[in-house]
Amino acid sequence: MTTTTPPPVYFVSHGGPNLLDESDYPPTGAISKALRKIGDDIRAQNPRALLVLSGHWESNSGKSLQINGKSAFPKPLIYDFGGFPAWLYKEEFAHKTEPALTQQIAQLLTQGGIPVETVDRGLDHGAWVVLKKAGLENAPFPIIQLSLFRSDSMPQHVHLGQLLAPLREQGVVIVGSGMAVHNLRDYFGASATSVRSYVRPFDKEIETALLSGENREQAILALSESDYLYKAHPTLEHLLPLHVVVGAAKGTANVEKILEAYQVSLSWSCYKFF
Repeated sequence: MTTTTPPPVYFVSHGGPNLLDESDYPPTGAISKALRKIGDDIRAQNPRALLVLSGHWESNSGKSLQINGKSAFPKPLIYDFGGFPAWLYKEEFAHKTEPALTQQIAQLLTQGGIPVETVDRGLDHGAWVVLKKAGLENAPFPIIQLSLFRSDSMPQHVHLGQLLAPLREQGVVIVGSGMAVHNLRDYFGASATSVRSYVRPFDKEIETALLSGENREQAILALSESDYLYKAHPTLEHLLPLHVVVGAAKGTANVEKILEAYQVSLSWSCYKFF
C-alpha cells in the first residue's frame, strides 16, 4: 500500500499515568485538548498503522533495537510506574498488532544496517497512556512499538528516523513519545510550583530548531551544545524520540506546535510535522 500524501509525524509529551485522571492532573484543560486533537487528527488520516517510540523503552544495546508484535495477540500492558492510585494499575488499552508489519519494519531497519530483534512485549506507559488519552484505544489500525537505542547519541536517533521515513509512504503514522523538558529530580524536589528557570529557554531552543526549515536536522543536533540541556534532561531518553521524528519528517515542510504548557520542571510541548 502506498499513499500520495504521507501522513504527518508527531512528537507528544506523555507525563505520568495520572494523565488519565481529569481531576488530578495540572495544567488541566490544555493537555487533554491537545492530545485529543492529535488523536482525532491521526484517526482522520485513516493510517495503515501507528508506530510509536517511547522514552520508556531502550534496547539492550547501543547498536541494535527491539520491536514488539512478534505474535498476533498483544501482550499485557506494562505498568512501569509506582506510587499511583490502584485503579491506574487496572487500566487497559485495547489495540491491534500485526506480526507481518512488525517483521517488515524490522527488515527495513536491518537492511539499513541496524539489527532488530522482534519480541512480544506489552506497551509501556509512555505509549499506552498517551495514546489512550488521545482517544486511540480500539483504533482500527495496528499499533506497534519500537525501542530506542540504549545510547544518548542524537545523530544515531536522527538516522533511525531517516530509515523509518519510507514507512510514511505506506500510510504509517510515526509518533515519538517523550517530554520536551523532563527533570523529575527538580519536579519531586520542588517546594514551589513556579516554573524552573531552564524550562522555557530550552523549550524555545527546541521550537527554534524545529522551525529552521531545511536546517532542522542540524539544528536539533545542535541541542547537544545547549547550556540548558542537562538541566532540562538529566538523562536524554525523553528527548531522543524527538530526534527520531525529526529524522522521519525529513523533507516535510510544515511544523505546528500543538501544545505549549509548563509545569515546574516539565514542558509538555507537542508538535506535528506535515
